[in-house]
Amino acid sequence: MATNVSGCLVKILLFLFGAVMGTVLTAVAGVVLFLPDRTTVISVDPTATAPGVYVKEVEQLVGGTRYEIWLGPTPDRGHVVTVPSGWEHDPQRETTDGGMRLKFDNGGEIFVPKASYS
Repeated sequence: MATNVSGCLVKILLFLFGAVMGTVLTAVAGVVLFLPDRTTVISVDPTATAPGVYVKEVEQLVGGTRYEIWLGPTPDRGHVVTVPSGWEHDPQRETTDGGMRLKFDNGGEIFVPKASYS
């Protein structure tokens, strides 16, 4: 698009408009690329002795897919445990007096103290 503009003020305004639009487009692209999308894939409601366990798949355009386990009263509130890469996303859950132990098939365990999710 070729425009024939004259005057210093018009050129300054066009430059400022271009700078603002470039900043806005860069911010939108950053949000689209790096903002994660969380989907709950496993949901276990809380009981009198154990917190709710919500396994969420986290997908990002840049960074791939990973899993998080949320321990707490509701799916949108609780203590977040990031599952290490390569581990399964549905561990056995063992509730103890001190907290919750997540046992994975590869022999790995993650212990979350009760104070973290209550």
